[in-house]
Amino acid sequence: MMKVVLLPGLDGTGILFKPLTDILSKDIDIKVISYPTVYKVSYRGLVEFVMKQLPNEDFILVAESFSGPIAYEIALRKPKTIKSVIFTASFLENPRRQVLNLTRFLPMKLIFALPMPNFVVKYFFLGSSADEQLINLFRQSVRKVSPSVLSYRLKAIGKLSVIQKSCDVNAIYIQASNDKLVPDSSVEIFKKMCKNLNIFRVQGTHCILQTNPLACAEIITDEVGLITNQSS
Repeated sequence: MMKVVLLPGLDGTGILFKPLTDILSKDIDIKVISYPTVYKVSYRGLVEFVMKQLPNEDFILVAESFSGPIAYEIALRKPKTIKSVIFTASFLENPRRQVLNLTRFLPMKLIFALPMPNFVVKYFFLGSSADEQLINLFRQSVRKVSPSVLSYRLKAIGKLSVIQKSCDVNAIYIQASNDKLVPDSSVEIFKKMCKNLNIFRVQGTHCILQTNPLACAEIITDEVGLITNQSS
């Protein structure tokens, strides 16, 4: 049974993977790696944190948004059992330089401590058609994490700089068609840095694994089948 390792977005809890894991085939062995919720860990520290939890058998690594740089660094290290990397609505460099530079001057810990208005959640993350259940799941994931940790991770994204090494591990990029947070320029960087990259443009917003889990599950399942056939 092929393992699929899921790395979460900014919240780091893995709670938001539920819409995807609910519909992924039972033939896929899913492992969700959650990040610390109450203490700050750098990108470099999270790479080491994840490396220690990777399976010893063949696996596909799926990285959502914030976790893209973590998965990319792991792919560069080429663990023996990694077969493919799937990036979803992600980036390798600061995706919104002007916006994230502005956040340095805002009290982000206080902002994250406040409930995010529904229109903000829908516009930037889940889309106008998001139901109450999905919005509540989003809020639950954010509430689990210390506001200071969320602020720290946002600043870490702002400090991301030019990637120097190209990656030759098989890779997929799932691009959300209506991503308000990650621009097309971020996808272009993946094109330059990943030697073996396939891009799938999927209808949905930034949280594409949540707003279109069926399409994403099909892409992941197809990749599992391809890798399994190659290994047999």
